[in-house]
This record gives sequence, structure tokens and C-alpha cells, in this order.
Amino acid sequence: AFERLWHFSGFPEPFLTGDKVFYDRWKRSHLDIILRQDLLDIESVHDIKAIETLIELLKINVGSTVSYANLARSLEKDAKTIKRWLQILENLYIIFRVTPYSKKITRSLLKEPKYYFYDFARIEEPGGKLENIVASALLKELHLIEDIYGATTALHFLRTRDGKEVDFLVAINNQPKCLIEVKMSDDVPHKHMPHFENFLPADIKKIQLVKTLAREKTFAEGLEIRELASWLQAIDF
Repeated sequence: AFERLWHFSGFPEPFLTGDKVFYDRWKRSHLDIILRQDLLDIESVHDIKAIETLIELLKINVGSTVSYANLARSLEKDAKTIKRWLQILENLYIIFRVTPYSKKITRSLLKEPKYYFYDFARIEEPGGKLENIVASALLKELHLIEDIYGATTALHFLRTRDGKEVDFLVAINNQPKCLIEVKMSDDVPHKHMPHFENFLPADIKKIQLVKTLAREKTFAEGLEIRELASWLQAIDF
């Protein structure tokens, strides 16, 4: 199932078909229909080419914080237009936003968000694709918690101006519940986890998810290193 997600995304048609040619054709028509039909039906947007370029820039930078000013310069637009376009792409379920967590944490945290794709199989860089798959799985689980229990949930990340970062922070009912770092194969404890522990509840879960892992580990300070696909199959915050 994970391999299918990796190659064909989680959308029903390509996932169930499991064929690369089908997926390649599907992803082109899927985006084309959204941008050239749905978008024009609901918004007065005429520069479709620039929005397609914006999507490509976001795809290349998945997992990195987004600077509206930099995107505006690249596309020769103003930052206000870029923000509006990003909101439109969110409304059309092409991308979703993950914001930095800042409550009770030093002001050194960056404020720029990250953007991830619902169709994560279109991302070519393996590290970014893996992080996007995890982001999508976490978001789906949080939506499930909201629907079943009526809880308030949020998905964040942590990053300081000097580069200390943890990929995800899960909050339920405004309480931080879980820190999650994503790695392709690194089973050495993530060095930035301890930096943020001083600002978060002592009982917060700390999990490092590794795609290719020889052996799972649990450390005395509470950090768990887990095989990524197995953990996503039974997410436990």
C-alpha cells in the first residue's frame, strides 16, 4: 500500500489502478480540469500560466518554508496576488498549508508556512515526497479525530531562524501532543528535538519516522524511532 501511495498518490483512480501510464495521464488531466474549468468558474483569474508556474515552484520546494516575497519576485507579481493565488489553490484542494507553532515558544521561530500537495506522487525529490506523504497522513488522521470526537486539531512545524527544525507538531484541543521528524534512512536521534522540549509539555510524544529502518528503537528520554509505513498504518498520538 505504501509503495502505491509513493508512486500513484492516494487518489482512488490511480491508487487502485496501480499503473504508471494511467497515473501520468490522470495527473495531467486532474490539474488541467481544476485550473482551466473549476478555477475559471469560481474566480476571476486569467493568468493560468503563472499559476501553473507557481505550482511548479511549490512542488520543487515541498518541505521548505515559503516566502511570499520571493515567489512574487519569481513570478513578477505582488505578494498580495501570490497570497490570493495560494488561498485559491487551497480552496481547490491542490495544496494544504502547515503553519509554524509559536505558542509559548521563543520569537525566533520563523513565521512563513509550508505547503504540501494532496497529489504527493507528483513530487520528484524523494525527501520532499516522503515528508508530504506523512503530512497528508497526519492531516487525514486529525480530520478523523475532529469528525468523530469533535476535537479541535492542528498540524504545525517548528523552525527557528538559526535552522533548528522539527518537521511536524500535532496539537489537539490546543495542546501539543506529538513531535514528529521524518527521515529516509537516518536512525540516529534527530539533534534538534531536545531544543524544543524546553518549551513543550514534558509528556509530549517524540517520534522519528524512518522509511528504511533496520531496527526500531526507544530511548530513555522518550524518543521513539519507528518504521514509517508501519507507524502510519496505525497512527497513535
